[in-house]
Amino acid sequence: MTRYIFSLLFIMLCGFSSLALPTDNADDCKAPELICKAAANQDRSLYVRDRCRYEQKIRVERFKIKNGKEQFEEIRETTVDVQPAVQIDKTGQTPVNVRVIADTDKQGNPKGKVGADDKTLLSFGAVWDLAFFPLLPEKVNLYNYQELVADRKNERWYSFKPKPEITDRPLASGVVMLDPQTGEILTIKIDSLHNLSVLDKNAGKLKSFQATIDYSQFEGALRVPTLASGGGVSDIPRFGGNFRFNFSEGKYRTVAKID
Repeated sequence: MTRYIFSLLFIMLCGFSSLALPTDNADDCKAPELICKAAANQDRSLYVRDRCRYEQKIRVERFKIKNGKEQFEEIRETTVDVQPAVQIDKTGQTPVNVRVIADTDKQGNPKGKVGADDKTLLSFGAVWDLAFFPLLPEKVNLYNYQELVADRKNERWYSFKPKPEITDRPLASGVVMLDPQTGEILTIKIDSLHNLSVLDKNAGKLKSFQATIDYSQFEGALRVPTLASGGGVSDIPRFGGNFRFNFSEGKYRTVAKID
């Protein structure tokens, strides 16, 4: 994998990762032309995003299904601050730090004191970035694509699914909705994540995941994930059971050099 992704392996459970590096293999794209444009945009968008300071907020409801009815377990709302570290780490990379700045208890009541390094669902950066940036250049040739009839005018829709033989790379499947001229991603609907155990044994305990992600334009052409909602089923310790979520991201400020 040529990218040192914002997503991570074991490090994702510790609440930080490293800056994404731009890739230069867009010319090798074998996907439909518009998908190739989308991949180049995702690549640049992630590169710039990882050089910004921004906020992420998430509301998570956890519940069990008993006798066909939902049984409440937890409502938690968390806000984190994400930004690149000031110094490089021992590997020569620049970590991206995730710091909790607001949190609630399991009843959704604000905590008077929060721990910056507390584990939340936003700590699992690898899973989120796999959903938010599934069509990066190093992954784009690993999918099969089929153009669909778009439900909205002035958009083109493609389904994407991992090729059956790809079992050693974490990938997503779903539908991507594109600007028909630029290939900018407007919305992605994720219906499943695949091969998560390659990331980490805990990531592999995410049994199902679905999300609808809306992207907003940033710096004139880039597309960043600003709103998302969805749910799934997890056996991850401390985050087990059925869950649904609402996510937002914003307040971008460039804090690192962008080439």
